[in-house]
Order: sequence, then structure tokens, then C-alpha cells
Amino acid sequence: MSAATQIAGKDLKLRLRDRSAFIFGIIAPLVLAFVFNLVFGSAFDATTGLGLDYGMVDLDQSEISQAFNDILEEVEADGVLTIDTYLDETSATAAIEVGEIDAYYLIEAGFGQGIIASESPTIQVIGDVDAPTSTQIAASIAEQYGTGVEATQVAIGTTATVTSSQVTPEFFESLSGDPSAAAFSYQLEDVSAATKQLDATTYFAAGMAVFFLFFTVQFGVLGLLEEEREGTLVRLLAAPIGRLSVVGGKAILAFLLGVISMTTLVVATSLPFLLNAKWGSPLGVTLLVVAGVLSAVGVMGLVASASKTAEGAGNLGAIVAVVLGLLGGVFFPLGQGDDLLSKLTFLTPHAWFMRGLADLADAAPWTAALPAAGALLVFAVVTASIGWVLLRRRLKR
Repeated sequence: MSAATQIAGKDLKLRLRDRSAFIFGIIAPLVLAFVFNLVFGSAFDATTGLGLDYGMVDLDQSEISQAFNDILEEVEADGVLTIDTYLDETSATAAIEVGEIDAYYLIEAGFGQGIIASESPTIQVIGDVDAPTSTQIAASIAEQYGTGVEATQVAIGTTATVTSSQVTPEFFESLSGDPSAAAFSYQLEDVSAATKQLDATTYFAAGMAVFFLFFTVQFGVLGLLEEEREGTLVRLLAAPIGRLSVVGGKAILAFLLGVISMTTLVVATSLPFLLNAKWGSPLGVTLLVVAGVLSAVGVMGLVASASKTAEGAGNLGAIVAVVLGLLGGVFFPLGQGDDLLSKLTFLTPHAWFMRGLADLADAAPWTAALPAAGALLVFAVVTASIGWVLLRRRLKR
């Protein structure tokens, strides 16, 4: 392997002087990860508040209308939304116009009495025309409350019929205790997820790193075709070294470029003053990086062996890298269920790399990365084997 390492060492010095390898391997993924996190980070972060600002105009002031207020205050305490109280419609509408709130609830007088009388009083939702999503969410909350109220009315009406009683406020309260107890079942509960998920910052950092990894290793695997184009490959093959050493030298170069790129990105994005990404167990991340680089070398090596020229291999490699990156979900999550897309995404090394990092989330041990690393090594072995068969045929001609 001394000949292979000498070839790799010589080519590595040349590539390190090449600014394009530095740009594709470090600068581009780092900048894009920062931009993606800046633009889309809050949308992917489940811990970020939704920014829902609502108002309440309660003209009924009954126990039942106050129960709806209490429910919204509980939701506000959980940080999901904010709720402000207004005395009348005019002040609430003015608050919408100046942008203080997105929508407000209007409860007319007689709301509570209407519910007791088995009528269908309404809670009006008045929203800002420029905030349709927030208004729709407010309406959904009111609809859920209304559905619960209707169910309560049916249950109480049935009980009154069976017991031959009259539905009075006292009878209503004696059955439900809290008139809104069954009207709105809201509860936040921490549940351990079976499938872990990366935070937005780490997701974009990892996605850009593995996406550009395939472009970075391409600088190494294309070296063989460049040697062929320039006529130096014939001299290498005529030298007293084996063909495996020549191909191995290019593969070692690609592997070194990939490891340098990924290691630099992992360390850089972990710094607090940059992105402060949480990659997980260092040993698990190292395992995934090595397996991921090997899979990238195998895939790009297969592309190069199937191409006639270095230019053709570069173009085809770019297409393969982009398609695999999109299907692997490096820009945004894909396949969130049992649909076909969720199955196709794991036909890419990118998806397995991201899956392995997700398994390492929340201080998981390094062994959690083993399944994903194993899948990446399968990609590496299969693609590299096919690529080697094609290259042997080519080098014998």
C-alpha cells in the first residue's frame, strides 16, 4: 500500500491548493447551513412559540363563558399563545388594526344561559385579514370548545329525560361540577418519542455537510479520469505498481478529503458563536462520519467508473448528488409516514446519516448509531464493488 499512499499524498497536496475543493468541502456547506438555520430554523423548532396573540371580549360574564377564558389562560401559561381581555368590540378591533393581536373572541350576552337551555349560542372569531393562519387556529379552538359543549348538552339532556328532571342551572352544575369540564379537553403531556428528531440547527448543519460531502469526494475519484485524459495514467500503469494501488490511491484521497471536510464542519458548527449544533456522542458521530464518507466514495466511484470522461463524470456526479440529497431529506424532512416516499428516502446514504444523528440525539449512547452506520457501510461495499469491476475492465483495455 506504500505506492497507494504516495499517490494519495501527492494528490492531496495538489487538492489542498485547489480553492474549489476548499469551497465545496467547507465554505459552501457552512454558509448554507447558517442561512437555512437563519431563515427556516424557527419553523422547524418545536420549542419556539407560535406567536399567536389573541383577545377576548366577554359580554356574557357567566360562569360558562368564564370557563372558556380559563381554558385559554391555561394554554397561555403553556406558552402556546397570549390572550388579552378587552371591554368591548371597538377596543378589540382597534387592537387588531394596530397589530397588537391577530384575532379576538366575542362572546355575546346570554351565551351561558343559551347553553343551559340546550340552544346553540356562538363564539365569534374576528381576525386580521393579514393573519389568516392565526385566525384559523383561533377558530379551530372555538370549534373544539363548541363540539365539547354540544356533547355535554346531549349527555345532560339524556340524563334529564331518564330522570324526568328539568334542565336548570342547578341541575346542570350538579352533573358536571364545572360546566365546561367536558367541553374542552386540553392537556400538555411529555411523552418519550419512539423516533428522535434533530433540532433545527443540527439538522441543517448535518444536512449541508452530508450533501456537499458527495461533491467533495468527487475531487478524489475524478482524479483517475483526469490522469487518463492527460495521458499520465498510462505511465502509472506501466510503472512497477499494481492497478489496485493506482485506484486505491485515488480512493484514499477521496476518503481523506471527505473526512477533513466533515470533521471541520462538525467542529465548526458545534462552536457556540457559530451554530452551536448538538451532534451527539463524539464516538457515535465519528462512526457515522467514517461510514458516511466511505459510502460517498463508493457512490461517486461508481459514477466515475461508469463515465467515459472526467467532464461527464462530474456532470453525472452532480446530478446523482443532488437527487440523492433531495430524496434523502437534507433540505427538509421527507416521508413522515408509511407512504412510498418514506420508504424511498432510505435508499439514500443521506437519509441513513441523518437517521443515525437523530438516534444520537438527547444524549443517547454511541451504540445508537450502529444501525445507521451499518446501512452506510452496505452502500459503500455494494457501490465500491460494482465500481471496481467496471474499472478493472476499463484499465485492461
